[in-house]
Amino acid sequence: MTFEEPVYRPPWEARSMLLAVSQSCNWNRCKFCYRSKDYAFKVADPATFRRELLMQRSFYPADTRIFFVGSNNFALPTHRLMEFLDIVNEELPDHGRISMFSRVDAIARKSDEELRQLAANGCTHLYVGTESGNNDALELMDKGHTAEEAVEQLLRLDNAGITYTVFYILGLGGKGAGAKSGRETAELFNQVHPKQISSTGMTVTEGTGAWDMWRAGEYEKASEREMIEELRVFLETLNVASVYDSYHMLNPVHVRVNTGDEQEKAETLKQIDEVLSKYSDDQLDAAVNRSMLEESCKPEYAA
Repeated sequence: MTFEEPVYRPPWEARSMLLAVSQSCNWNRCKFCYRSKDYAFKVADPATFRRELLMQRSFYPADTRIFFVGSNNFALPTHRLMEFLDIVNEELPDHGRISMFSRVDAIARKSDEELRQLAANGCTHLYVGTESGNNDALELMDKGHTAEEAVEQLLRLDNAGITYTVFYILGLGGKGAGAKSGRETAELFNQVHPKQISSTGMTVTEGTGAWDMWRAGEYEKASEREMIEELRVFLETLNVASVYDSYHMLNPVHVRVNTGDEQEKAETLKQIDEVLSKYSDDQLDAAVNRSMLEESCKPEYAA
């Protein structure tokens, strides 16, 4: 099995053993996504997966964390996932947590018993593409789930003993949707228990559905100022204890805050206010240089 797609992994898995389970995404319809458009959905065979693990094993400590590479591995049938988990448990019995990406609908297709079985077999953390609590934005970008469905499925992960990091795209709804998106996304996360919240700023890349809508005049990008204002509304509304992290090149500002610490959150809001008051729209646009980021996210540059 040969995978052509470049390896993508969350920043927090930089020191984890990366084991390819699949490439691309079985949904592959999200209009904002630039990652998997040019790659067929493929799944590794267990023998190849085992060989890859054995090749890497000597380079990592026995208790290393494992990240299953693939945009939506959790969509695989439970018995297939269990095969890969069993191999890790056999060949690296003292490993740390095993994590992977998941869509909300992939969780929905697992029964409560299947979720508990996967957790018991080592799958203890998911990176979930929630993206927004604004249903208008989710529908616009063909995300394939609603905010209400995201709440339902994340609560099922809580009950199964699977922790999760949730993703949030600032500016997803386009110009004028920032305040609504910030408030409703915070309200979504306030109902669940994310271990971490990570954001990126909406980046419209050539070759995506969002690019086509923008070129056709059907979608207007949010400015950097509006994305920062959206973030402020989000953090002000958020009351769940978690860690919010925006240290990613696609974000308009970089902050990391323990959202359960009111003093720390107040200081972060003050810093955001200072950015908004100190810099003009042109200065914010120039500092982020979104057009350069859009170019760097093209598939030919992603590797």
